[in-house]
Amino acid sequence: MSPQGALELVLFRWGTLELALPRDRVQALEADRDPCQPSIGDLLGLPAAAPGLMRLLLVAGPDGTLRIRVQEPVTRVRLPAAAIHPLPPLLAARLRLPWVRALAHRPGQGPGVLTVILDPVGPGTPC
Repeated sequence: MSPQGALELVLFRWGTLELALPRDRVQALEADRDPCQPSIGDLLGLPAAAPGLMRLLLVAGPDGTLRIRVQEPVTRVRLPAAAIHPLPPLLAARLRLPWVRALAHRPGQGPGVLTVILDPVGPGTPC
């Protein structure tokens, strides 16, 4: 979290989901030239997404750099702290998706549209 009370995030898509990683976890963004790298859907156990433009994120994980395929668009945003909602304890305990740490409603998103904030460091790391 920055001193201004905001979190820098890298946003990307997987199917209809908008997902985000903290900017400090993303080391680089590359063209997707290696279809053998796992997708974010593979790592989270999500259904396959419709074909589309993909990028490769290099993400700092607990055991080194993870190379993760994500769908375009990939953008960087600053999200106000007030827009971020940590998972309630019961939901966090029962959630089967690894890496999910918080939900956010970004300014300009429609009602009921949420961004899922991920963090590959800590409990639930799938690798």
